[in-house]
Amino acid sequence: MTLSPLDFAIITSYFVLVLGVGFFLKGRIHTSSDFLLTNRTLSHWITGIAFMSANLGSLEIMGHIANGAKYGMRTNHWYWTGAIPAMVFCGLFMMRYYYANGIRSVPEYLRMRYDYRAHLMNAVSFAFVTILMSGINMFAFAVLFHSMLGWSFTVSVALSAGIVLLYTFWGGLASSIWNEVLQFFLIVFGFLPLTFIGLRQVGGWKGLVARLPDQYVHTWKGMGGPDDPLGVPWWVMVIGIGLTAAPAYWCTDFLLVQRALAAKDLDSARKTPLVAAVPKMLFPAIVTVLGMLALVVGPQVVTKDYNLALPMLLGRYYGSGMLGLGLTALLASFMSGMAGNITAFNTVFTYDIYQTYLVKNRPDSHYLAVAKWAT
Repeated sequence: MTLSPLDFAIITSYFVLVLGVGFFLKGRIHTSSDFLLTNRTLSHWITGIAFMSANLGSLEIMGHIANGAKYGMRTNHWYWTGAIPAMVFCGLFMMRYYYANGIRSVPEYLRMRYDYRAHLMNAVSFAFVTILMSGINMFAFAVLFHSMLGWSFTVSVALSAGIVLLYTFWGGLASSIWNEVLQFFLIVFGFLPLTFIGLRQVGGWKGLVARLPDQYVHTWKGMGGPDDPLGVPWWVMVIGIGLTAAPAYWCTDFLLVQRALAAKDLDSARKTPLVAAVPKMLFPAIVTVLGMLALVVGPQVVTKDYNLALPMLLGRYYGSGMLGLGLTALLASFMSGMAGNITAFNTVFTYDIYQTYLVKNRPDSHYLAVAKWAT
């Protein structure tokens, strides 16, 4: 792909905007609580959108569009079966336990509920996983932009990591949350037009369905049958994702729960996952449908590598200006996931590992410095 001056202007404006948010919030950081917890001042509308956006990393956007091409409507199970019920349960039940106990992290709740062994194991393993996930985001970003635009792998990693580092270092969790709100709308406005353009090209929803095998156009029908691309019966999906993996993820992953803990009161904290559940319920209109469109319009490309579904659609349907918007949306998805991992890591490292086990009873300014170092 070749970017026009307008495309570069859109991408540059995005970089300036996210850095500006972080720089603006820099003067409001006085304590470790300001930096790591936003001092719990945000409304449920802000934390709810951030809760959703923090989940929109490279695995969500690139991965589920690829899944849409590979599995068709079966991809909706990761939303309607594997997300919405667990998000509602988290809002109605789990957030009451978290917020009412005044905890700063999920590992801290485990220490209250069990003992230091559960706390330490969860804190260390979570911190390790967030580092790996940040690496996945940077690697996916660099590989994608190298293949699409010819950007150097090293430059791509340094660019994405450097910008996220600056705005999270300046403004802490508040900077990450406000930028996640911005990134959420960029992702929607960047990719939703691609759905409409693609559907128009193939003759609408009926035209899309007519050009796909029957097993790709049903969410539940024929699950576990010989032609099922996913290859599992319905009860495996319900138990495996709906009742097991989904609650384990949506109700205990501190990266997400942290957004709800930043809300101003218990009522707002409980509403946070409920607000996030609304766009989550509608997101298959972007990821699943785009994957199915990619399979129809470019099967020779997609079937060789399903991860090329989104880049192929961007190159096919977006011209000057719109291509810049689409790539900015892609940047936003990578950065929101990376920032979420960073803010979750620095909180767990500072409060649950460093303050609890390594260096106790120091002034708060010391822990603020450690939090920035961890970032």
